Amino acid sequence: MSDGRQFREELDALGFVPMQKDRRGVVQYARRPNRYLTEWLHDDGEKALFTWEFDLGEFCEYAGWQIGAAETSFQILYPQFDVEIARDIESVAIEVQRLEQRLNGLDLADPAL
Repeated sequence: MSDGRQFREELDALGFVPMQKDRRGVVQYARRPNRYLTEWLHDDGEKALFTWEFDLGEFCEYAGWQIGAAETSFQILYPQFDVEIARDIESVAIEVQRLEQRLNGLDLADPAL
């Protein structure tokens, strides 16, 4: 398990930026691979929680699509469950890769959907 400083440096190398620290001491890091996707890592010093959000409303507006009555704000795609992972850079990298492979492989015209 990485010590705190080393873990922060490794997260920085992976592109995660510290965004805030809550009252309990949990540090929230964000990584933005593009303007619509934000990957989040919550670090409490003992374990990490990985989650993400995709600004679906903004993406659809950019693509010339609309959702419902064309309201783009608050149209966010996110996982049903966050993933608790070990507090080490390998675990973080695996989750980032897993998410991005899944999103890259998304084919909305796939007949199997």
